[in-house]
Amino acid sequence: MPTAAHFKSLVDRDRLIGRLETLVRSPSENPPGKEAEVAGIVAGYCEDIGLEVERHEVEPGRPSIIARHRSDGAGGASAGPQPEAGPTLVYCSHIDVVPAGDPELWELDPYGADVIEGRMHGRGSSDAKGPVAAALEAAAILEASGVPLEGTLELALVADEEAMGFKGAGHLVAQGILKPDVAIIGEPTSLRVVRAQRGACWLRIATRGVAGHGSAPERGVNAIRHMSEIVLRLEETLPDISHGVLGGPSLNVGTIMGGAKVNIIPAACLIEVDRRTIPQETEASVLAGIRAAIDLAKGRFPDLDARVEAPFFGRAFEIPVDAPVVREVAASVGDAVGREAELIGFRGASDARFMAEAGADVVVCGPGDISLAHTARESIDLGELERCAVAYALSFARLLAPGGLEARGA
Repeated sequence: MPTAAHFKSLVDRDRLIGRLETLVRSPSENPPGKEAEVAGIVAGYCEDIGLEVERHEVEPGRPSIIARHRSDGAGGASAGPQPEAGPTLVYCSHIDVVPAGDPELWELDPYGADVIEGRMHGRGSSDAKGPVAAALEAAAILEASGVPLEGTLELALVADEEAMGFKGAGHLVAQGILKPDVAIIGEPTSLRVVRAQRGACWLRIATRGVAGHGSAPERGVNAIRHMSEIVLRLEETLPDISHGVLGGPSLNVGTIMGGAKVNIIPAACLIEVDRRTIPQETEASVLAGIRAAIDLAKGRFPDLDARVEAPFFGRAFEIPVDAPVVREVAASVGDAVGREAELIGFRGASDARFMAEAGADVVVCGPGDISLAHTARESIDLGELERCAVAYALSFARLLAPGGLEARGA
């Protein structure tokens, strides 16, 4: 098995940084969803490496790229269609970014890819074009090394992750285009290895009242007043439970809409709630908690009329410490950075949930500081980017080493 030192010697730092610079300078904001230009760029890079490239679109202008390396078992990529042999390792990261927002908040051009004191600045530099660039370099390292592999490496460089991924990774998994045995998700984790992720549930709660003149509130039913009582009760019904890696569940009321005019008793009110879950929770248990809050609110307002729906529910997951993908990725990161890798949980959502729902063991790992993502200070340490490329290459080589994951307990 190649060493970290050998793979590091194969890294082309100028190529790695140059590709990231090009990616950052190609805006791909979502919303509205402008991934087409950057998708073409990454497809070209994958073709240059020698990978088989496919383009998939849920809707025009929203492409995701899949690039495959099918091993011939002797250290090279096989030519032409081949029967499936060995496991499928999916590396998935996203090519869309959140909007840069007000340019006045940025000290530098958000799409300038400026490098200052070893850091590249700009939207997407860490979330997640840095991980994408590192994975592309890792694939190039494998091609140059001639290391024997068994199975298929798929780079899924997808659209729409910043809008919960249904038009990107979610579509590819639902259609059976991606069928991972194991998966690595590229997100900014500071090269820590995420083996558990909280689930995300988005809820809508609506109250109905009776309109009337604002000068006589006793003649109507105020839907906003009723909703305010529900909001106060939501925290009371949040389960008092905890997870060893992820901590406890959380709840955030993110939007509220109601009323038509200041002098009209509001007949309707709607809130949207972001509820984050831990593995023992289900959609049914989350909805039961929301309905319990509504019942408590009815204790004060017996005429309260409320409806709740969950338009989106993504389950939490946890991968055992001794799972091969956890062991091998952690070992690879440790070898690349020169110290033991830290195993953590992820409080946010990512495309990892789609891989977990498909039955794959999945971890999240990548360069970049998550606390800078989605801010006007987003940047990435270029030394960490290079170390990540080595860690990814080692991970790919170890997970696809001859003998198969089955021999290592998958």
